[in-house]
Amino acid sequence: QMWVEGTLQIVPKLAPKIMLNEEGENITLSDNLPMFTKWADLYKGDDPFRYTPVIHNYAATNLIPRHLGPEYIIHGAKLYSPWDPTKISITLVVSEWFFDRSHHLLSTLDSKDHPYSEVVVMLPPSVEARDDYDQLSVVPIRPQHRSGPDHMDLCEAEIHTDYFMITNAYHHVATHVDLMFTPGTFKPVVPFTPATYPFCFKFPYCKETVALAQRFNPGHDKVVLDFDMLYHTETRNKFCAEWKERNGEEGEDLYQHQQHRLLARGGKIIGPEGPT
Repeated sequence: QMWVEGTLQIVPKLAPKIMLNEEGENITLSDNLPMFTKWADLYKGDDPFRYTPVIHNYAATNLIPRHLGPEYIIHGAKLYSPWDPTKISITLVVSEWFFDRSHHLLSTLDSKDHPYSEVVVMLPPSVEARDDYDQLSVVPIRPQHRSGPDHMDLCEAEIHTDYFMITNAYHHVATHVDLMFTPGTFKPVVPFTPATYPFCFKFPYCKETVALAQRFNPGHDKVVLDFDMLYHTETRNKFCAEWKERNGEEGEDLYQHQQHRLLARGGKIIGPEGPT
């Protein structure tokens, strides 16, 4: 690219979306044409290229240092900071419906590279908690009997750390839980899908979820899976308080203002029953 710009005076044109920062604002790339032209004139009599055995193209991939190999040149990577236990403590919330379905997740936790300093297991009122959770993992495991429907676990889980994540008993923790944070400010980097027709709106459940989110934020344009989200506990608390005020303690009023749609769909709207 430098050689083409310097010798042919051709500046590459990038797609508009590539020219946006993380806030969606336009960025301006520095004009390096004079410098590349100078280099081309200086080295045109010699071979200006250095040949190396390994060049890796990550193509705009988000990475943390653990992901990098012995590449000589790394192109396209956006490097973030890994989780730092001295800065952020994280709880894992596990939704459970039947006795001991979370056994595999909990018993394999110590063999995984994860950031969790505590696990909360959300149990139905009728299911007894194990009395030997401390035998399953060195991570403290705390059972909590839910007082409402399971779709309220996101709001009802008692969290003592600044952040938490949520999953259910039918999953297990990945071998490496590679959370990413912005360098310096250490803000979580959260994966999302744009709320557009091909990725979301052609699916009724996703479309309904975004419509509900836009009640809080009319400009909302992203979809984040519950299991991918790193929740800030204090923000969760404020959100859930407002969500319950608007929709009822268990979401019983979530669709009350859409009676015409309920009638048209036989009393059922394809969408979430609780906060998401």
